[in-house]
Amino acid sequence: MKQKKYTLTAVLLLLCLLAQAAFPICARAYADMTTGEAGVELIKRYESYSPQMYYENGHWYVGYGIQVKEGAYPNGVTEEEAEALLREHLAKTEQTLNRFFAKNYLQPTQPQFDALVDFTYTAGDAWLSGNSALLKIVRGEKDADRLETAHAFGVWSHAGGKVLPGLADRRLEEAALYFDGAAEAKDLLCWLSVERRSGVICPTDFAVYERGSVYDAFPTMFLLGYTLTGVRTSSGDLISLGDTVEGSFATTPIWEKNIYTGSFSDVQESNWFYDYVMELSEGGVIGGRGDGSFDPASPVTVGEALKLVLLAAGAEEQSATGAHWASGYADYARANGILPDELLADLDEPILRLDVARLAAGALGYGQSFSATPFSDVDDTYVTALYEAGVLTGMEENGETVYHPDQQLTRAEISTIVWRLRNTVSIGAKQTVRYGSREIDVVSGAAFNRYDKNAFTGEGAAMSYTSSDVTALRGVDVSKHQGSIDWNAAAQGIDFAILRVGGRFWGSGSIYEDTLFEEFYAGAEGQGLRLGYYFYSQAITPEEAVEEADFVIEKLQGKRVDAPVVFDWETAGADEARTNGLPVSVVCDCAVAFCERIKAAGYTPMVYMNTYDGYIKYDVSRLADYDIWYAGQYNGAYPRFIYDFKMWQYTSSGKLDGINGSVDMDLWFLR
Repeated sequence: MKQKKYTLTAVLLLLCLLAQAAFPICARAYADMTTGEAGVELIKRYESYSPQMYYENGHWYVGYGIQVKEGAYPNGVTEEEAEALLREHLAKTEQTLNRFFAKNYLQPTQPQFDALVDFTYTAGDAWLSGNSALLKIVRGEKDADRLETAHAFGVWSHAGGKVLPGLADRRLEEAALYFDGAAEAKDLLCWLSVERRSGVICPTDFAVYERGSVYDAFPTMFLLGYTLTGVRTSSGDLISLGDTVEGSFATTPIWEKNIYTGSFSDVQESNWFYDYVMELSEGGVIGGRGDGSFDPASPVTVGEALKLVLLAAGAEEQSATGAHWASGYADYARANGILPDELLADLDEPILRLDVARLAAGALGYGQSFSATPFSDVDDTYVTALYEAGVLTGMEENGETVYHPDQQLTRAEISTIVWRLRNTVSIGAKQTVRYGSREIDVVSGAAFNRYDKNAFTGEGAAMSYTSSDVTALRGVDVSKHQGSIDWNAAAQGIDFAILRVGGRFWGSGSIYEDTLFEEFYAGAEGQGLRLGYYFYSQAITPEEAVEEADFVIEKLQGKRVDAPVVFDWETAGADEARTNGLPVSVVCDCAVAFCERIKAAGYTPMVYMNTYDGYIKYDVSRLADYDIWYAGQYNGAYPRFIYDFKMWQYTSSGKLDGINGSVDMDLWFLR
């Protein structure tokens, strides 16, 4: 048979097609982009041209707001030179966006790219991580119309807690360029901001409308004792619902004092709790006694608190399941882990203020907050979480903020909590965590860290956790970086060891075996330690994650496995790392693919994450079927990570007999 001859081009094409068949997610090529004329003109128009250097906020600038060194342009710059500097300055922004789009397998249009260049030029690149509406729209995870797109851009118009009108105009122009392909389309849109004041509960002070439409709603705001009836512009014009949208305005709210139709004999307008009680009474949330009184100073029982707090947090009404009228609410709280059994034993017992805080946090689905407590008389993580949410405020006494956690809660006091709870739920407020300068929404549907911070003791190799319902084992995780280990000596201070099987290089993407894996296994297994294993992943597709799992499974043949097998994907941190910019969805896909393969082989999978990856790179709700190994707060008193975990790597500088130098040490929690 005569052989066919193939050109090099044909061979390469064939290989490309085969690669696309094997990894379809990578089949679409992405072309790097530069800022187009529309994007450059947008920046120039808003930045304005300054021919001479000027000093502002501790830095020197020239041209179109380009930061330069002092004395760099003593004679100034021409407009042509200023534009050249601008384009040079934009190169870094373009590189950041190009990397983001490539990792997300997206190819934006030129107007979309230009809009995001301008946005990133002013807002920075923090929006490329997290879960903002704009990020979801750009990734294609959320279908959005013109108004939704404009609002996603527009909410990034704040500085110092206030909307900057010029920046809001710019955001609408970016949105028009992104959605309509032409910045001029911003004339179809108008924005409205409403000044916030102390005591106002609101999710956002910013809204976008189509020009020529009518104001069908203002940003949702709640102020105790008042109703928002309209807004007023800086020129004094009144805007009411139903008015025609004719322009963009920064406004102040118009609040009208509430007039109540009902009354209680013992609730007067001069009482501090008057508006709380009356608003809830008008809404049918609470009622008085049969004699026409409210009885504000009487203590609230556990049963009463259960019903009021659960309903305020959005639960359905519960029918009695036993002899007590509140038994259905008690069963609901018990089934959802909202309160422990000992607090539900006597539903007619007065409830303490600390227990109400824990009830409210559980009803809202909030996890612990490990921020510093604002109160001088209680350091409780759930009380702090509710304080941050604005549900609890405490009292000022002798110059200090106190909560009185061990006091009984009165009917007047619970009315304040219920009012704030209802409004918090109505605006869809989410619990947030702070990571560095970022405020990140807590993922819905994820299990929370329930460990008692006061049960952690010790430091370094001596860290331990003491609890009646949790057994904590101490162990190490090791790789070739530890060098040879005297396992006989090391085993005297630990219960388990997690051995690195291998990893994938973040540059080449090739897989390697840890050169000391077999030696570690022989030594640790001989000491009777419980043994688990991990693989350092740099997978960028689920197929690569499966390849990694198969590599681990093969290496574990014939070996003892009585601890988890761990997917250890980490942000590499190097600019040239192949995993940089990998979207959350793909990282989660890789974790699930690895874990499912490990589970199918009969092992217990686990996912390793540090604080950054746990908050930024993972959607932990997608990992609900797998245990988490958390690494963070090294050498701290307790782990301040909001999500649940079964293992904690508490130090990277532990000291243990038999191991030269530092070693990672861990607690493994068995429930």
